[in-house]
Amino acid sequence: MVIFMLWRNKIPLSAVIFEAIITIILILITIFLWKRFAERKKRPVFYLGMNFTFFTIASIVDTTGRWLGFFLLKFDYLDVSFTDFATILAYIFLAIANIFVIMFIDVVFFHKGIDFVLPFGILNGIVIGLLIPQLQKWVVNPEFGLVREQTPILIFYIVISLLSYGLLAFFASREGVLNVDRMPKIGFHLIGAFGVCLVLVFISLAGDPILGTLVPAFSQGYSPLYYAGYSFSIIGTALGYLGYIMPRWFKNLLTPEEK
Repeated sequence: MVIFMLWRNKIPLSAVIFEAIITIILILITIFLWKRFAERKKRPVFYLGMNFTFFTIASIVDTTGRWLGFFLLKFDYLDVSFTDFATILAYIFLAIANIFVIMFIDVVFFHKGIDFVLPFGILNGIVIGLLIPQLQKWVVNPEFGLVREQTPILIFYIVISLLSYGLLAFFASREGVLNVDRMPKIGFHLIGAFGVCLVLVFISLAGDPILGTLVPAFSQGYSPLYYAGYSFSIIGTALGYLGYIMPRWFKNLLTPEEK
């Protein structure tokens, strides 16, 4: 007889449910964005769509690992850590998402082409190249601890991500300040807020294990920073979608028709 517990294999039920909800919302936002690309067929929308897509795939992968670790009761967390494998794989997809956000920044704001995009592509490629062998390592030995062993690589990736989304926040916010038209000003500020939120995602998720070592109550992970990080991800992508796509209902909300 299986007893449904609040915690299973060191994974809280709240994390399983929360990640699933976040992932579903990300999928919906990504679908809405690709629907708009089908109408516009513009490069910036394509790059933003690819960024959202790989970000969403990363969330799907991580959520799947969390669900497997929680619900497959015949596996012990320390013996088979599905979350470790899923987290490493998710970071690979996030690194790909980074490349596309840099392409978006260049085509919308920077206009430097390959000279700007290539260095970031190489840096993210290094992260991917370092992480792929770790997935093979997990297949041979799926015990808990793989993610902790990759801390230097993940720190390197987080620094790249902070720089990538920080540039997005800077250029978009600057454009919002300089623009005199109300709607574009709002749009660019929202895109800037998207960059800020994604910066906060990586700061929060990086701070989660640190807080776990400082506060015994969070020693198993899943501190408030973990939930804050995922919350920022959904807020950021929603703001990015609204800021660049500016759907008609949103424009009407900002400038209601006079009766």
